[in-house]
Amino acid sequence: MGIKVLKTVGEAAEDTADFQTKINDSIRATRHAERLDSLFNPAITILTGISFVGTIIYGGYLVQTGALSIGSLITFVTYLSALVWPFLGLGFFFNNLQRGNAAYERITTLLAEQPATLDKKGLKQVPRGDLQIDLTTFQYPDATEAALQNVHATVQAGNTLGLVGPVGSGKSTLIQLLLREFDQYVGSIKINQIDIRDYDKDTYLPAIGYVPQDNFLFSTSVLENIRFADPNISLARVQEAARWAALHDDIMNLPDGYDTQVGEQGISLSGGQRQRLAIARALIINPDILILDDALSAVDAKTEQQILTMLHNQRRGKTTIIATHRLSAVVQAAETLVFEHGRVEARGTHSDLIQQGGWYARMFAAQQLSEKLDQEVTTHG
Repeated sequence: MGIKVLKTVGEAAEDTADFQTKINDSIRATRHAERLDSLFNPAITILTGISFVGTIIYGGYLVQTGALSIGSLITFVTYLSALVWPFLGLGFFFNNLQRGNAAYERITTLLAEQPATLDKKGLKQVPRGDLQIDLTTFQYPDATEAALQNVHATVQAGNTLGLVGPVGSGKSTLIQLLLREFDQYVGSIKINQIDIRDYDKDTYLPAIGYVPQDNFLFSTSVLENIRFADPNISLARVQEAARWAALHDDIMNLPDGYDTQVGEQGISLSGGQRQRLAIARALIINPDILILDDALSAVDAKTEQQILTMLHNQRRGKTTIIATHRLSAVVQAAETLVFEHGRVEARGTHSDLIQQGGWYARMFAAQQLSEKLDQEVTTHG
């Protein structure tokens, strides 16, 4: 999957050498194990042969001296022959026992892993209503510092909540909690006055449409990728979702339209097309809560506005959460939270945040200037 990067940065030779080193290590380990294993049968055979030779020589001597009868000697040799295969089988048993023990340790380690969240098999009802976030603190399991502190917000059903801030400020962490990737936090997140940890996961998660920063597309057709949540969805609905995501025209220009194979991880599509396909995949299930985690970063400003207008018109009564670095995406949000170092440093509508000044106002002015310069370059270019 990283072959393009390896070629681009000229690391092909180094990666090949590293792979060859690992192969050589594997060969040496395998040869050592096979050498020990190949010694087992000859060693048993030699010991068995020595036992027979010793038995016949010493037993013959005892027969000659009258201390042992010929019948007893033959009986002893017969019993000795019968013990050869049990001893070989015992060796095979210990060999398999050691292999099984190593595999058992790996299995028990895997089974002992505890999930970050525990499904209580709670409420079966669909989470629908106002979203209330009251987080006192959240810390990742292996971290030493809190990732989120004192995050409070209320989003009425049908409104849009914006999450903005510098890289690593806590936006995606809050989204992880909303997706119940972690349940160990101080505080609560409630939908319709019910803590999300009390919902049954099989009911809660399907009600959320999530578009991550890094979109994963399956190596199948555009059609099957969009309706991945339900393969029985009709082509008409798939096309409708594609139009909502401003992707339908692009798909129709592909060689086989909706039947075009996207390749591994959507390699045959552009970055913006992959993002819009992921948006269509989330929209087609008509989720009660739609979460876009920097999902418009690869589309141009005009396409972004088309998608945002569609979301505003088509998702009336349903909640949308947009985490983004492009502030134009949250201009119409009912409230926007500005994160910094895991805390909410400012909040309000777009107009409120512009009036407050600070990071939001500076970043919005810089982005507007950048877009204006890009438009002038395009116009006069």
